[in-house]
Order: sequence, then structure tokens, then C-alpha cells
Amino acid sequence: MRELGVYKAEFDPIIELYSGLMAEYIALQAEYKKGGYKCSVPTATGEKKAPIVVTLESLRRDILSYANALGLTTVGLLKVNDKAFEKKTASGLEKALEGMPSLE
Repeated sequence: MRELGVYKAEFDPIIELYSGLMAEYIALQAEYKKGGYKCSVPTATGEKKAPIVVTLESLRRDILSYANALGLTTVGLLKVNDKAFEKKTASGLEKALEGMPSLE
């Protein structure tokens, strides 16, 4: 994030959350691989998606969401940069005050 120019200390709690999600995803992915990538499990009513698959899918969505918010994806970086370079338009009062002499 520092190299991309989007890091701010205020983001640290979100960065920690993102890091935790990534660590959990990596651990679950290794477990899923070790289990032979089983996508479904038998139930009394038939087959259903394996709980680890559901968890991995949820983690992927969350990770992508945080990555976008932190500017760590192409789309997220574009949004962060667009907001950083938005021109702030002055209000009518601000424009009027700019022309007034200073009281200093």
C-alpha cells in the first residue's frame, strides 16, 4: 500500500482484518487441498456443498471486498486514486470569502 501511495495509518485495523482473512483463507485452502478438493458431502437428502467450500467462497468475497476498499486491486486502486484527485468545489460562501481582505 505504501508503494501504491494509498497507505494511511487509519487503515491499520482494516489491514489487520484483511491479513487475518488472508491467513485463514491460506490455511483452509491447504486443508481443502489435503482433503482432495472434495466439493460436496453426502447428506440424508442427497449431496450438498462441503462446508469448507462454502467457507472458502465467503472468505474470497470478503477478501476481495477488503482488497478493493484498501486499493489493492486494479478497480480499488482506481477508485482510491479518483477520490484522492477529485477537485473540491468551493461553496458560494467560500468563494465570497476568498475575495475579502484578511483581518491579520
